[in-house]
Amino acid sequence: MGEEIKGHVNQLIALLPDLAKAFRTDEPQEVLHMDISFPEIFVLRELSSKEEPTMSELGRSISMDLSTLTRTVDKLVKKEFVARKRDPEDRRMVRVALTAKGRRIISRFEEARKKHIESILRQMTSQERKDLLNIFKTLHARIYGKAE
Repeated sequence: MGEEIKGHVNQLIALLPDLAKAFRTDEPQEVLHMDISFPEIFVLRELSSKEEPTMSELGRSISMDLSTLTRTVDKLVKKEFVARKRDPEDRRMVRVALTAKGRRIISRFEEARKKHIESILRQMTSQERKDLLNIFKTLHARIYGKAE
């Protein structure tokens, strides 16, 4: 069994970078036709699923150090995609929120992302799609310890 696992490890090491690239949506600049980076998209995506987190909470949830996050949020504020807000209960805390413009941008990006993944899945049979999803669910459960 040890040799079989080693062979599988080597195959996965060879396949994963290409698969990650294939499932990644094209460069955000090309999809949205504007100057926006992956870290900026990453922050916008996280904010779209959070209720005005503090900078610290946001940094922890996306594993980004505070100095890098601050630079990224500064750029997003300048582009009017996010706004910084003082916490009404503790004025020392800064919260970050998507603006309407930010919501529209992330919505456009997510729609392009869905279309891209759909185009990949359309090349597979129905059974292959089911098998792929089951494998991904199993892998996710094994990595993150969550049962289906």
